[in-house]
Amino acid sequence: MDKKLRNKLFIISSIGLLVAGAVFLGISIFDDSSDTGYLAAALGCIVLSNLFNLIRQMDNRDN
Repeated sequence: MDKKLRNKLFIISSIGLLVAGAVFLGISIFDDSSDTGYLAAALGCIVLSNLFNLIRQMDNRDN
């Protein structure tokens, strides 16, 4: 796979997961139920987003 394409895919997926994490966090904060499923989903999305960013940075550093 081309390095530029892989970089773009990592950026797109990272931003998408970050937005999904923010949405889940907002639902978790403003929802009246005491269920923690949305909070766990937000945490998972944000951790994956950061992991993709870290992988992208490590891949770009190897130039």
